Amino acid sequence: MRLVIAEDEHLERKAMKKLIRENIPKIQVIEEAVNGREAIELAKTIQPNIMLMDIKMPGINGLEAIKKISKINPDIKFILVSAHDTFEYAKTAMRFGVKDYILKPSKKAEIKAALTRVKKEILSEAQLKEIHAETENILKENFITKVLQYPIHPSAHKLYKQLYPNAKSGFFLVCLHEENDIKQICLQTITDHIPLNHIVYLSHHSITICVISKEETIKRPLQLNIAKSLSLQLGKDIFIGIGNVQNDLEEFPTSYRQAYSASIQLKNEKKSSYGFIQKYKLSKDKTIKTIVQYIDMGNEDLTLYHFESSLSRFSRYDKERLFIQIQHLLHNKGIAQMKSTIESLKTMIDWIKFLKVCCLKCKEYNQSLQSVEKAKKYILTNYNKQITLEEVASSVNLSPNYFSHLFRKALGETFIEFLTRVRMEKAVDLLAENKYSLKEINFKIGYNDPNYFSRVFKRHYGVSPRNYQQKFFK
Repeated sequence: MRLVIAEDEHLERKAMKKLIRENIPKIQVIEEAVNGREAIELAKTIQPNIMLMDIKMPGINGLEAIKKISKINPDIKFILVSAHDTFEYAKTAMRFGVKDYILKPSKKAEIKAALTRVKKEILSEAQLKEIHAETENILKENFITKVLQYPIHPSAHKLYKQLYPNAKSGFFLVCLHEENDIKQICLQTITDHIPLNHIVYLSHHSITICVISKEETIKRPLQLNIAKSLSLQLGKDIFIGIGNVQNDLEEFPTSYRQAYSASIQLKNEKKSSYGFIQKYKLSKDKTIKTIVQYIDMGNEDLTLYHFESSLSRFSRYDKERLFIQIQHLLHNKGIAQMKSTIESLKTMIDWIKFLKVCCLKCKEYNQSLQSVEKAKKYILTNYNKQITLEEVASSVNLSPNYFSHLFRKALGETFIEFLTRVRMEKAVDLLAENKYSLKEINFKIGYNDPNYFSRVFKRHYGVSPRNYQQKFFK
């Protein structure tokens, strides 16, 4: 906690500083001011929490200084120090939010008590601000997750009015990183370069920004300027897609999908690092193929964007072809077929629900394959230790039973078979080096019993480790 002593008398300042330093260690005296003008400058530059202010100082007096400082930083707390015990001084001081009034010559107990009271008030206010900020952040995150649904969740309207009662329009920005690693981006940088209200939503590969305005129209040059400013700050490896401005909250998901699609397009083409989506009219066959590809990737946003933008061109026959190709995709992945039929998909909402479920199933399937790859890396790193199926399953956050089934389905061999094969291949490498005894090799590949190692090796290669080594060198 920072404190400034504004007092024109040298001995008074030093005595006050010594008293605070010895009795209230959590309050740090940063600077001293010999007049009101210096006090104003210090309030600007170091932004103290508390100022001990003498009234009678040369030039700008204490009360005038407090009046000017309160306009600069209303959060600073003042304790007035004066030799004048008059009601008028006290009344004027209270009007400017002075927290205490100490008479000279001041007593140690009075100063200590006044500073302790003000310190407690500052801490209490900071705590309330923190609670308020946390609550607001939770509401904002809740709002944006509901807005990104299609159709948006009904409670999003209530949150919208609660958070932004004067809002009349909004649009989305989506930032993608060249290497799909968005962690390096500084959120403060984003906040500093967006002049409108906004919510920032982080995912593992992108940053989604919902920009809210009190105006009904936001001109494209302003949108482009915001994106350009962010691009300059975040670097050329960030691709920023911009969605169209929407006045109706129900249409906010459309702006998001436009922004997301634009960021993908920018990243793929690498012609620019920010901008709106450029529409290219694809043939119906190409469009269907594109939608199925995005379902295969588990990318819900781009799947829905391409489907919605093409639906008006699709005949019933086109929809049937799309449905059949999706069913083929799920069948080839071994994903259980859904009960939906082409006859049950009558409305836009029916199709959107169907496509979202398909994307979710493909995403889960892809994540399962990623889990197997992570498990393989874990085994290849730790094969020389006493690792178990349970331990490896835990490393990829899966249950042992599900992991065992998934591992065998993906690789065509069990966990033990894969681990044994890795250990045997490493044993062959070590035998070829001819540096270690069989006992040493046994421990280096994760076994405790040399005899067991020999039996497993023989079962795997048809000969004992010793004979294998002899044949190798012969």
